[in-house]
Amino acid sequence: MKPLKIAVIVKYFPIISETFIVNQVNSLIEAGHEVSLYSYNKNVLSDLHRSIQKHDLTSKVVYFKRPPISKIRRLFVFKLWVLKHFLKIDWKLLFRTFNLFKYGKEAYTLKLFFESQWFLLDNDFDVIHVHFGQNSKRIAYLKALGFLSKKTKLVSTFHGHDLLPNKAEFYKNEYQGLLEHSDAITVNSQYLKDLLLEINPNLKHVYILPVGLDTNFFKRDIRKTDHTFFDIVFCGRLIPLKGPDIAIDCVKHLHKLGYNQVRLHIIGDGKLKLALEHNIKKYGLEDFVYMYGSLTQEAVKERFEQADVFLLPGRSDPQTGRAETQGLVIQEAQAMELPVIVSDVGGMKYGLIDGKTGFVVKENDILALVEIIEQLILNSNLRIQMGKKGRLFVEKNYDNNVLAKILLSIYSFLYS
Repeated sequence: MKPLKIAVIVKYFPIISETFIVNQVNSLIEAGHEVSLYSYNKNVLSDLHRSIQKHDLTSKVVYFKRPPISKIRRLFVFKLWVLKHFLKIDWKLLFRTFNLFKYGKEAYTLKLFFESQWFLLDNDFDVIHVHFGQNSKRIAYLKALGFLSKKTKLVSTFHGHDLLPNKAEFYKNEYQGLLEHSDAITVNSQYLKDLLLEINPNLKHVYILPVGLDTNFFKRDIRKTDHTFFDIVFCGRLIPLKGPDIAIDCVKHLHKLGYNQVRLHIIGDGKLKLALEHNIKKYGLEDFVYMYGSLTQEAVKERFEQADVFLLPGRSDPQTGRAETQGLVIQEAQAMELPVIVSDVGGMKYGLIDGKTGFVVKENDILALVEIIEQLILNSNLRIQMGKKGRLFVEKNYDNNVLAKILLSIYSFLYS
């Protein structure tokens, strides 16, 4: 396959919770393709992941110039932009954005100019790959108006919070243009594919492409050093959907059964933080449940190395029906040779081999979770064997390089 010129578009960059996009960009660069990174919003992080630093992506990203509310200010910003990029501008395309007869208000308010600004400077991409439905909708709109090169293929990726189960009827209109003008659509699990097909059962070219990880990074370098305790690790945002409160309830029940050596390590931050801290004190578990806040990948890896099992007892959101669509951390834990325990909601169950690399448990069934954890406490050989099988499973199905080849095959198919 000849090297492709690829634009990757995201909403925020850099962002600590979306390292999977960085992994994908890195894999495309390492496969010899020319990748440009565009973001609608800029984040400033004090501590950058190693994966972001790998190809110095922060210095290469192009940020969206947001139109000011004031019309005078907007015109001023437009003039500055033209002066700055005078020699690079596709003038024919720029003048099209001012076609009052064709585009009306969107032309004279400079909306079309601001929306198409990236492609007024570079419109020679083979593939534009957009992450998240809301962003893809904007690019599909430009494609429909003819502001993208005719040779350019549009790939749209849904990740989960852009496809809520209770909004299927809304999406039929909201995403109509996106679904019509995307040449390929990727989703991270069968669960998400099923949600998308509810919106349009006739969709073609929908591919399941999980988000991946670097298995050379997520691997055990050292073995657990303290065997006095049985250590459970939870990693995810502290929101009801992830079930961190359920994890604490499991520890409470295990201690009641006499397993006082059980500890829980909670990695993540979110709106449940204060409530979780309250429960920890209420149950008298201050010496057995630790909260670390958000951690870098390096720190997460260190915590996984000192754990015995990974627990993500997610649940469906009662208002939206939303559930975890993949849960990359489940694969990260397996890569670190940890048995994983998840609930049966959403797409989590597709990311392990039930009974071989971990266990899938009915939603909100604390007693079943406790029974499985008890089984793993009592059977160290089972933990070891599950850990080894989990590592092999992730290497085969979720490694960045494996998934990059699948993505490139999708790109290649678009030109076949």
